[in-house]
Amino acid sequence: MKTIHHVVEIAAPPGKIFAALTTTEGLSGWWTTKVSAQAEIGAVVDFTFDGDFNPDMRVTELDPPGLVVWECVGGHEPWADNTFRFELEEKGGGTVVRFWQDYARELSDDAYGTYNFNWGYYLESVRLLGETGIGKPFQAVR
Repeated sequence: MKTIHHVVEIAAPPGKIFAALTTTEGLSGWWTTKVSAQAEIGAVVDFTFDGDFNPDMRVTELDPPGLVVWECVGGHEPWADNTFRFELEEKGGGTVVRFWQDYARELSDDAYGTYNFNWGYYLESVRLLGETGIGKPFQAVR
């Protein structure tokens, strides 16, 4: 199976980035404006975007401020059972974010390309949120 992997350096401390990945306020600041989250293992984070893309992510691992892992448990069939791993490492007062999306089933190269592009965009949104306080999340309307 394929994996998407990105690495981004952010001029903000790991605790701030961890909060961006685990709280309703943080997640709504970079991924989608409509989200419901709890920072606890077993909790399901509900993301609302549009159409058939509204992933529900179960939190499977948390190790503040260095690790967040999700498993997609609903809301977007192509991502069913995929895992999403964010590793955060302190570096010079900032944070190195290493992200992986491991696919549970094969998809077309175009689908991987689209998802890879979108993760790049949204990880840049995390960087902007961490460094400026303003990310570029999807503006959910429902």
